[in-house]
Amino acid sequence: MEDTESSSRVLDFTRTQSQSQSRFSREQRQKIDVYNKVLHRLKHLNVAETNLPGFEDELWAHFHSLPVRYAVDVNVERVQDVLMHKRLLNMARNTSIGHAIDVRLVQVHSTSGGNCSSSWHSNLQREVDAQCSDYPSKHSVHPPPALVSSPDELTLEVNQLHIQDRHDNVNDNRLYSRALHEITISTYHKPKILSQLSSLLAEIGLNIQEAHVFSTIDGYSLDVFVVYGFALEETEQLRNKLLKKIPRIEGLPTAETES
Repeated sequence: MEDTESSSRVLDFTRTQSQSQSRFSREQRQKIDVYNKVLHRLKHLNVAETNLPGFEDELWAHFHSLPVRYAVDVNVERVQDVLMHKRLLNMARNTSIGHAIDVRLVQVHSTSGGNCSSSWHSNLQREVDAQCSDYPSKHSVHPPPALVSSPDELTLEVNQLHIQDRHDNVNDNRLYSRALHEITISTYHKPKILSQLSSLLAEIGLNIQEAHVFSTIDGYSLDVFVVYGFALEETEQLRNKLLKKIPRIEGLPTAETES
């Protein structure tokens, strides 16, 4: 019953946005389907925010403002991450700062085999030994990334990370995991935003394994990066570094330029 009511609400909301359309495209229906799944799971988990007046319309407005690719990439098992994305975009829109950042550790799964450290550059050997877990992924200690990769998604894969020692691992197809940082940034959308953010991350010493970049219909961007190259225990320090540097992209003075 809840799904039916929320679908009806979405249909009404969307018709007001485009009176000329007599029926939804397949992509729009796909977005609505993901919205309903996320809403249903949030309510099933008794997330308090779902009881706030107007929440369902606000959640749909979040999905409506982003491209279909976002809905496709959402991990419906991690619906709290959708609320985090919604919160970051609202912070970017509603504050004089104009941007918002979240940094956390995530557990990334791969089939790189038992000798995990052989899949990484030698100069990162010590770091990888600490990050890479030589056991099946069911023992993950961190949440998975907020978004899943799809064939049509703008995804940056670092192929060197998956070079295997064929002699040791040729018959090892088990699923392994490693801890990496996930960085989510919301800011004003502008041309070449991906290039600028990538350069900023490189300056800090980060290497991008995966990137998801979305722009909203009202001129903001939601950019999610999975990166390596920073000590896992220094997540808050990484966030502070980003907060100091991100204003450069927006053409504002940074703490570094002012000092």
